[in-house]
Amino acid sequence: MTPRIHHITARTGRRGFTLIEIMIVLAIVGLLFSFVGVSVIKKFKESKIQAARIQMAAYQQSLQAYYLAHNIYPHTSQGLEALVKKPSAGKVPENYQDGGYFGKKELAKDPFGTHYRYVCDDYQNFTISSNGPDGDPDTEDDIKSE
Repeated sequence: MTPRIHHITARTGRRGFTLIEIMIVLAIVGLLFSFVGVSVIKKFKESKIQAARIQMAAYQQSLQAYYLAHNIYPHTSQGLEALVKKPSAGKVPENYQDGGYFGKKELAKDPFGTHYRYVCDDYQNFTISSNGPDGDPDTEDDIKSE
């Protein structure tokens, strides 16, 4: 049996990444994420606006059911709450439907976390609106029922 001889060889030709190379790669990855991130954020904002329009359409349908039953829309002072519980102010309908007209026990907030605004001063014409992404009323990004 012959003894094994281990040869120690110098490692040549292997070299790691330099700090500059790593910084360049990180900068490129950062730029890619910034472009993608802006696009994703824009789509996310647009989807919230679309969700608000869909929720307002659900309120409009509930208001139509209320109108068909009582020949009036709830007054501003009664608000959208009149869709989930019998109003106690203004023109109070005598034959209020048990369970309300919204199909839920509570009103939904808009996708931005605020309550929808409801205005109907004459019991016949109403508007529903959301404060929009900025959360401030009466700004250009508000979403209104049509």
